[in-house]
Amino acid sequence: MTAGPGRRRRRLRPRTAAIAGLVVLILTAASVPVLNVFAYSPARTVAAYLADIGAGDAQGALSRLLTGEVENGSALVDEALAGAPSLPERVTVLRSEVDGTSASVTAEYDLDGSTRTAEFELTRGEGTWGLFHRWLIVVDELPQLALEVDGASAIRLNSADVEVGRESLPVLYPVEYNVGFAQEYFRSAVEGVTALEPGQELEASLAPEPTDRLREEVEELVHAHLDECVKATTLLPAGCTFGHDSNNEILGEVSWEMVSYPAVRLQSERNRLVVAPAAASAQVKGKYRDIVTAAESELDETVRFTFTAAVTVEDGQPRIVPLTPGLASGAQETE
Repeated sequence: MTAGPGRRRRRLRPRTAAIAGLVVLILTAASVPVLNVFAYSPARTVAAYLADIGAGDAQGALSRLLTGEVENGSALVDEALAGAPSLPERVTVLRSEVDGTSASVTAEYDLDGSTRTAEFELTRGEGTWGLFHRWLIVVDELPQLALEVDGASAIRLNSADVEVGRESLPVLYPVEYNVGFAQEYFRSAVEGVTALEPGQELEASLAPEPTDRLREEVEELVHAHLDECVKATTLLPAGCTFGHDSNNEILGEVSWEMVSYPAVRLQSERNRLVVAPAAASAQVKGKYRDIVTAAESELDETVRFTFTAAVTVEDGQPRIVPLTPGLASGAQETE
């Protein structure tokens, strides 16, 4: 039985298959020089690197760099490029020169509203499949961002949360970065830095500012402290920064009541956070005997005083330590 026309298969003769394979090899070999000039050229590598940065592809950009060992790559992530105020765009390669396995490329791009020009040095690495050149941008050291931060263990680098350490952070370039932090109790003003070239040293100093949440919680602590103070039954409540002096004999116990609480405002003073000195008043009542006439009278005085306190955050909880400059400076008076 013979196979029908639809089931007939053609088999390449050995000689035909060999010729076809040879043609493929010839075409591939012929295309290598063209691809090396265009698809795998130094100019293409630089353009692709800047395009990766502009697209927020940190790993893609890093794959085109030949750099030294990077110990801390926490800022070399997509999030550190996401939300950047400015990334390179409108890239143009102005010049490309090749000298053996080395190359130099000049590119132009727009960043932060300005047109900038940059030089890139490249080296030819091992070829793809042993045929196509692979050019890498030589970067001895990435730009380094040194951070001076008080009041926070992590900062926000564009959209990346980065732990703060003693060492500088390697960052990609050319990129404009916003650096700051915003935590529950402290935040900082945002500082802008722009990385433009390898080895560039950048600095960001972030000073903590108390948040509204911290002020509100400190206000609660101040009220609680003063409410505890007015439970005292003596003229000088222990551990409190107000009291009443009298030369007369106090008969029995006295009672206290807060009349007005201090307005709580936080400020920095001598490298520490304090409640800014503010006026407050309390009323003391009781009985006393005049030491001259021996007459007994009602004690009913309003004690005006100045309240201030040091503020700390320990184990994630705000604390206050009342200070006594108001009492020592004579801010307390009675009427």
